[in-house]
Amino acid sequence: MKISLLHPFSAEAIGIKESDLYYSHSKSQELALQKLQNDGYNIYIDYFTQRYFPYKKKIKNLTKRFWPVTYPLIKKGAWRKQYSKFHEIAPVSDVTIINMSGHGSGYTFAYAKKLKAKSKPYVAMIGGVNMSLKGVALEYYKNANHILVHTLSQKKQLQKDSEFAKLDIRVLPLGIDTSLFKAKLTSDTNSGQLYQLLYVGRISRLKRIEIAIETVCFLKDRGLNVQLDIIGFNSDTNYKLELIEIIHSLEIEKNVNFLGSKKQKDLVEHYQQADLLLLPSEHESFGMVMVEAMACGTGVIAIKGSVGPEEVICNGENGYVCKKECYAQKIFDLIQNVSELKSMKEKAAETAKKYYSIEATYKVLKKSVEDALKQKQ
Repeated sequence: MKISLLHPFSAEAIGIKESDLYYSHSKSQELALQKLQNDGYNIYIDYFTQRYFPYKKKIKNLTKRFWPVTYPLIKKGAWRKQYSKFHEIAPVSDVTIINMSGHGSGYTFAYAKKLKAKSKPYVAMIGGVNMSLKGVALEYYKNANHILVHTLSQKKQLQKDSEFAKLDIRVLPLGIDTSLFKAKLTSDTNSGQLYQLLYVGRISRLKRIEIAIETVCFLKDRGLNVQLDIIGFNSDTNYKLELIEIIHSLEIEKNVNFLGSKKQKDLVEHYQQADLLLLPSEHESFGMVMVEAMACGTGVIAIKGSVGPEEVICNGENGYVCKKECYAQKIFDLIQNVSELKSMKEKAAETAKKYYSIEATYKVLKKSVEDALKQKQ
């Protein structure tokens, strides 16, 4: 049986590099699908590309296929408007999992109709927290074998809608490779000489990185020696220039480093060395970097209302979720409390290992595929 995970957009359109799709994007699903391939399924992960010809990339025996965008040819950032004739005419899989924004896209809806006409089941996997609940989007979700979301909170929110309350909505936890992301075997705590903060994610206005930068100034003004490392691909040049201007105006150039994007294996050391991971965005559907950091024994401080982090973080135990206006003060109080910070790191690692392993993702995804295949019988 052929199973495909379709991402109907190109890397450039969502503000990342195509090489990120090889090694970093949707890593949880990829690792779970690799396990599923060991069960005898033929697995493919599909993306669009801005290149002129289709091509394939082999990642640990799993094939990633890239289909050229045929529309629009100029507006490369219009990811919800992208269309690929190359993908459309390719043979369809026995089950297609479509990973797309909750708003969907014209191509997503058109391709789903094609699958339905060919009696090929599909699963609608929702990325992000914003949704379209009516019209062609509702039809798309109704015709899916079932829907996958990444948090129980999002499932409950969808079920408040009378139409979605009738649908089969399941939670797919986004697990991590706990053999890679793990705490450093040491009992050392910060001596107080340098406090290391970390941000990992796209440099995008939606991520509210300025809050993390302003936090550095807040801590420095109170006599703390603090360093913030910002790791991630620059998907918004104007926003990054604004951040640099803020850094200059606050005179904290020596306290903030932009390190660019990193491969997963290279992130581990940064997580392990950090006192805290900062998640200043109020729009996190899940937050993979949060679980990666927790597995490495790093506490996480998130903003109230960010959905995904609020489901993973048990406030005050394995991390903190606080209001934006209290964010810097909470970090100031926490990083000076050696015993609380040490306890938080230990509980964070326990949480990640117990609830967010790849095995948890694999089990849900396996049943998802098996149930979709029953639709054909």
